[in-house]
Amino acid sequence: MSKIYDGIILGAGHNSLVLQAYLGKAGLKVLCLERKPIAGGGLSTMEDPRHPGFFHNTHSFFHRAITTMPWYADLALDRHGAKYIEPELNVALLTSDGRVLEWWTDLEKTVESFAGFSRRDAETVRRWHDEFVPIVKNILIPESFSPPLPPEIRKTFLQRSAAGRRLLEVSELSPLEFVQREFEHPTIKAGLLFFNGLREVDLRARGFGHHIAALLATPAKAQMARGGSATLSRALESAVRESGGEIRTMVNPSRILVENERATAIELDDGEVISAGQFIVSSLNPHQTFLELLDDSHLPNSIRARIEGFQYNLIAPQLGS
Repeated sequence: MSKIYDGIILGAGHNSLVLQAYLGKAGLKVLCLERKPIAGGGLSTMEDPRHPGFFHNTHSFFHRAITTMPWYADLALDRHGAKYIEPELNVALLTSDGRVLEWWTDLEKTVESFAGFSRRDAETVRRWHDEFVPIVKNILIPESFSPPLPPEIRKTFLQRSAAGRRLLEVSELSPLEFVQREFEHPTIKAGLLFFNGLREVDLRARGFGHHIAALLATPAKAQMARGGSATLSRALESAVRESGGEIRTMVNPSRILVENERATAIELDDGEVISAGQFIVSSLNPHQTFLELLDDSHLPNSIRARIEGFQYNLIAPQLGS
């Protein structure tokens, strides 16, 4: 038996590292287990062996508004080595005829670029930007920093104001339906849906029609980590270790052990057992967590059926019906 930790986290992606650092700051002794040789998950940066000095982000590239996230300041990630830039020419879409649809941090430059494709669409961009700035500022940003309300309670709350009712109305659409209804030029439609896709929102999903207007209105733009996305991972690792946390890489969990209907330990494939006094958290996908690591006897049939029906699409995971 290994020493007992207050908690164990499976998987060392950035969400796990953020959680572990907070738990450490709260005084808990937490261990994170990772199969790969390095922590960070999608925060992966590799040097091109053919071009020394050129570093390529193999997965996560755009980090939208990272420096405005509460955890970025709480964990003092600047002090731990994370540095970000926010390019003025933030995102661009190249067309087959050699033109470029440009999205700038400056709204006027964005509108000017869109006008090169459609003046009507450019004015539509400006109109939705102006209408949604207060909605983003007064509703969506505060919501993003608060625990989610039950849907019906949120709906009742939003119906009390004109801005809230407008948000509910636009949200009924999918991003695709919103773009098709509001814009005329195919390149602009494609560009807006591409920018929407950077936020991992399925363009066909109803309930997310407001995402396009919110993207136009939000002050938060795409950012990039100096030195590559892995720089953020290394900063998070440093914050974890400063808070007393431990990260073990190249270990392979084989079972979540349960005692008295409580997850109490992790068994590794080499037979080592690591105990958790208070909790076990998994950032692995639901199939790995519930079907591969948990014994069938501990999983109700209703939950198993939902996990088995979990579907992965090309943009973001969604729970299948």
